[in-house]
Order: sequence, then structure tokens, then C-alpha cells
Amino acid sequence: MTTYNFATEVGVTPTTQTWELVTNTRTFQSPLTNAIQTTTRKGSYWKTTATFNNLQGADRANMQAFLAKLDGQVHRIYFTDYGYNRSGNAPSGDSVTNLLVKGGSQTGASVIADGGDLSNTDYFKAGDYVAFNNEYHIVTADCSTDGLGEITIPIAPPLRKSPDDNDPINFVTPLAVMMVVSTASWDTRPGRVSNFTIEAIEDVLA
Repeated sequence: MTTYNFATEVGVTPTTQTWELVTNTRTFQSPLTNAIQTTTRKGSYWKTTATFNNLQGADRANMQAFLAKLDGQVHRIYFTDYGYNRSGNAPSGDSVTNLLVKGGSQTGASVIADGGDLSNTDYFKAGDYVAFNNEYHIVTADCSTDGLGEITIPIAPPLRKSPDDNDPINFVTPLAVMMVVSTASWDTRPGRVSNFTIEAIEDVLA
């Protein structure tokens, strides 16, 4: 199995895109009292449907070749929310290796990191994305680095697996590891113009 980077191999921006967090929650209702309880479990994942309209020439050919190369669900793709615009104060010129996970065995809905700028207010803002350990997360609240460059980042979904100490956190170009859920297909109109749709879900075992 190989993971291909869609942005570098195809480089086409979707005409429209939906981006959805599918949570692994369950609801239980008592048959006696109708009381409802909810519980959440690991395994929440991101889902996207991206449409690419009126591709022609090299863009059309590259998309056709890329989808065929995926061989259905054999391979994976690095994909992202194309509507994302980072709003926190983390420097845009930072290398993705500047911010690192601090300590292994972390679990839950936050991750502790170090290596950031010292005492930077709103280093991340709610709605920013971060990616590490082959997981893609949205920041759920504003957070700042302290005087040592450390930061606790509240995230959703919760960690599926504990990251390793010093795992790099990518906040400049965060990417999700995804697999397509439909076979490669496209329409073709006169002039060799085609529309494409990519449906993909995050690989929770990546």
C-alpha cells in the first residue's frame, strides 16, 4: 500500500467540497423509562466529497491517471479541507518539525506539544487544523504557548492512538490520510471535458 499526495500529483482545487466529521457515538434508550444515554468511542473519522468540474487537457489526464493508480481502496491519498484558512498566530514560516508532541502515551481530546514560539498568544485559534501520527484534528478552542514554548492543544476527534514523543505536528499544510469509497469514474463531453467526484474517508488504521 502506498499513500499518494493529491496536491502534488494532481494539484487541482475542487469546485465544491463537503467536509464532515463522522463521530463514533451511540445512543441507548431504556425500553422502560425512555431515558436516553449517549456514549462515545474511539474511531471517529473525517469524510469528504469533492467535485471537480470541467477538467480538460493535462488536469483531466492527471486526474484520470491518479484515480486509476489508486486501484480502488488498495492505496491511500493525502487530502485536505480545501476551505481551510489558518487563523492562529503560529508563524507561517515555521517548519512542520518545529512543533513536536511532548511525551508519549497521551490520550484523550488534547495533545501536549513543545517547540513553539515563546509566550505566543492564540498560537492556534479554534477551527485551525493540525495533523500528526497519521491523524487529522481540528483545534476546538484558542490556545497559547507558554514561556517555554509548550502548549496544550484541545482537539477533535480525540486521539485514536497515542503519538510517540517528538512526533512532528504539521500545522502549515495538515493532511488527512484517506481512502476512496467509490470506484474511479468520470463523464466526458464534447471537447474532452470531464467532471469528477472523489468520495473518501479517513483511514482510522493509518
